[in-house]
Amino acid sequence: MKKPKISFRVLGDSGPLSISWFAGPKGDAVESNNSIGVGFFSPDGELLAVEFDDLEQKKDHQILEFDRYQIEVEINNGKVSHKLKEVKKINRKKTRRATPADL
Repeated sequence: MKKPKISFRVLGDSGPLSISWFAGPKGDAVESNNSIGVGFFSPDGELLAVEFDDLEQKKDHQILEFDRYQIEVEINNGKVSHKLKEVKKINRKKTRRATPADL
């Protein structure tokens, strides 16, 4: 994945934070498995962007969990760092060749 664009919109002491690896349209949001943010995915399941619901400006640590991805964000003294981990790959069904027994 290319270097992401990070947007932290602080309103008071906290606010939503988004990380985007894709500049184009992102489609519908998918709620994270732990319900603290959303993700945007391509039709083939690749992660395009995420948005955390609310992070503290000075210090915070949260993890968004999806079926295939885990995104960890840490904020220390207003500096944002993140880690992206692909949890599991999609198992694509292999096509089976016809054998003489099938005929």
